[in-house]
Amino acid sequence: MLVNVSIAKVNKYGQRIGGDTAEIVERPLGGVTGIIVDGQGSGKSAKVISNSIVGKITNLISDGARDGAVARAVQDYLFTIKGGKVSATLTMISLALDTQSIIISRNGHCPVIVIDNEREIIFEEQVQPLGFYKFSKPLIKELPLKIGMTIMAYTDGLMGAGKKYNNPIKNGDIINILRETITTQNKADKILDLALQLDQQKPNDDITIMVMETSEQESIIRKINATFPL
Repeated sequence: MLVNVSIAKVNKYGQRIGGDTAEIVERPLGGVTGIIVDGQGSGKSAKVISNSIVGKITNLISDGARDGAVARAVQDYLFTIKGGKVSATLTMISLALDTQSIIISRNGHCPVIVIDNEREIIFEEQVQPLGFYKFSKPLIKELPLKIGMTIMAYTDGLMGAGKKYNNPIKNGDIINILRETITTQNKADKILDLALQLDQQKPNDDITIMVMETSEQESIIRKINATFPL
């Protein structure tokens, strides 16, 4: 089995620094975890929050902590340092080889889309964000790991795309792109391009899109590609 994880992101129009942080980390018992954190607000202050949370998550996962414990730990961290006055949303998508499962952890209102050969699922139950409430817990879903799965997570900038112009992005359009026979990175890029079109190339918020796919291809080579506008 081969897993591809691709990220596409853009800052809010006019902001040099975005408040979203995304990362991919290898799991010590096999597999990978994709992380997206959206700090409250935008700009440098939001970036400091999201970046610090992702750093702690990366360390905890590398140490072998389970996803639910990781989410609770960073919730307590943010609540402690900011006194319940600053929030962040978190989505983690883990492909865990030790449990042969996909683990989806959410703190926030952004849905996760899962597609396989049999069905389409949108996990969109409301769950409290990190930081505001002392006893916030993540909402966790665990699915059997299969070949041919596509999982997409994103921040609320995508949810708001087009709303300013009364032409909001539609789940159906996103799912149609996810079902196209193109690369994982092309899917993330194409969905981001659609959001930018709907926002008339002036995104109203930071947008981060992460797509994870499993396939039956075989390879012993691990690859990471990154493009950063400076």
